[in-house]
Amino acid sequence: MSGSPEGVYEPGLVDPGIPVENSTSPFWLSSPHPLAYHQSPWPTTAVDIVIIGSGISGTSIARSIVSKRPDLKVTLVDARSLCSGATGRNGGHIKTMSFAVWEDRKRTYGIEEAIKITAFEESHLEAMTHAIRDASLDCHLVPTEGVDAYYDQKTFDKAVAALNDMRAHAPHLADKYKVQTDKSTLQNVMKLSSRCVGAIVVPAASVWPYKLVTGLLGGMIESGKLNVQTNTKVQAIDDSEGDFAVVRTNRGDIKTKHVVHATNGWLGHLLPELRPFISPVRGNVVRYGSIENDNDTMTGIGASPMGIDKAFSFWLRYSSHDYDYLIQRAQGDVVVGRANTGRKATGDDSETDLQAHAHLRGFPDEAFSSPSRGSSAHITHAWSGILGFTQDAMPFVGRLPFPGRSHQWVCGGYHGIGMVKAFRTGQMAASMILGEELDEEYPKSMLITEERVRALRRSLDGSTGPVKSKL
Repeated sequence: MSGSPEGVYEPGLVDPGIPVENSTSPFWLSSPHPLAYHQSPWPTTAVDIVIIGSGISGTSIARSIVSKRPDLKVTLVDARSLCSGATGRNGGHIKTMSFAVWEDRKRTYGIEEAIKITAFEESHLEAMTHAIRDASLDCHLVPTEGVDAYYDQKTFDKAVAALNDMRAHAPHLADKYKVQTDKSTLQNVMKLSSRCVGAIVVPAASVWPYKLVTGLLGGMIESGKLNVQTNTKVQAIDDSEGDFAVVRTNRGDIKTKHVVHATNGWLGHLLPELRPFISPVRGNVVRYGSIENDNDTMTGIGASPMGIDKAFSFWLRYSSHDYDYLIQRAQGDVVVGRANTGRKATGDDSETDLQAHAHLRGFPDEAFSSPSRGSSAHITHAWSGILGFTQDAMPFVGRLPFPGRSHQWVCGGYHGIGMVKAFRTGQMAASMILGEELDEEYPKSMLITEERVRALRRSLDGSTGPVKSKL
């Protein structure tokens, strides 16, 4: 059965199925891209690559491949509209939290690989910023001071100790983080409540994730470099030892040399071999409108219902595995998601979870120093999204090492923090598909290998402790 090593979601083997048609409506999709439901001419002859999934992963893979090899025929398919999965439903927050898992990574993979993973995650802010500016995208990118605010002394002390240990081994990475314990700064500048015992701050950013992805995809579609098929449900993949695989969909078959599974939380449906090692997990998010402009999605500036400044974005940590993530947008509205324990293991994003949304409507009075009275009255959107949690907390990337999957690749499983994993993991996958020598900066612990799969199986059998991998 699929486990839940951190206890943040219910264990069990779950087939996520295919994305439901009656999903909840996230704020980010309130301004649909003109090509959101685009269907290019159907590929009647064999193509080079079929990518399943149009979130950050699939988009990054496509962008990397068409930029390096414009001669290749690349088709991207999605069961729903463009970017309607986890990327279009997240918190819009580009922020690392590497120090929080530093000790686990050091113990499991060794210091050298722990440093490489940390550097890889920290590189995402610069890489995504460069991609946004290079494509001249209007996706509301705003640099912030990313604040990890702690409301439990024991959890804070443990985080500071981990950061100090990281600094001893990788000062160039740890120095990006700053510890803040001054009560005046916490309460009067960051506007955190007196319950906050300390904070750790790192450069971060907020972004409209849907506009980021659809902006990149739109440019590739309009240039003719990418064939896109929305509302196309992949039902099965026929693979063989020949030159091609056949992707069978509700709209017809596509013959291809390579198939890339970039569906994250839905990976286990088409890949039952991965189902024991990746769980689809439902997350919950709300959007608080600004006090003067509750229904305004694009223009105008109102007062923050939390009484905070857009210069800051937050992770509010109540205990080691219980926290919220929050961005304050330039218009004054706030998007906040719940990363609590007791999450549901499901591929259904047509519902939200009562306990999580009850919390999201009531937390401001306890977490911030001066929120607007009755701030929950300003909530305009409440939704859910499906995340992909892996057994060893690392993404899966590479050619699938299973019989009958010789033409298939995987890229996904970001353990709830895809905004600092998915974009460059997509670049890594693209490089491997193109047969390039893998750059040393990429963490080898993310590769899906026969050895890693064996270690994952042993961990589920209870014959080992935490999953370890020889690199």
